Amino acid sequence: MTALVQVVRSLTNLAKALRHRREIRHLAELDERMLKDIGLTPSDVSSALLEPLLRNPSWVLIRSAERHSRSEKVDHSARPARPVVPFVTPAKRCA
Repeated sequence: MTALVQVVRSLTNLAKALRHRREIRHLAELDERMLKDIGLTPSDVSSALLEPLLRNPSWVLIRSAERHSRSEKVDHSARPARPVVPFVTPAKRCA
């Protein structure tokens, strides 16, 4: 019975990998800007589609998106600057 379970599991994994591969082909139709919005690049999608047929290509995209999100740097220059208030001294009176 364990051999049967393993065959069913393998067929299920194959069906899932093929479904994900079809969905990734749809991602390949998006332009660079649209892919950037979801944290990917065209080369990420190409790399995923180069995976062997029996492997689930979506893992490549997950790793790529995580790598891109970690490499993004926070732009601290966009933080609003504190307003500069001039120091005003009272005028001296001449006697």
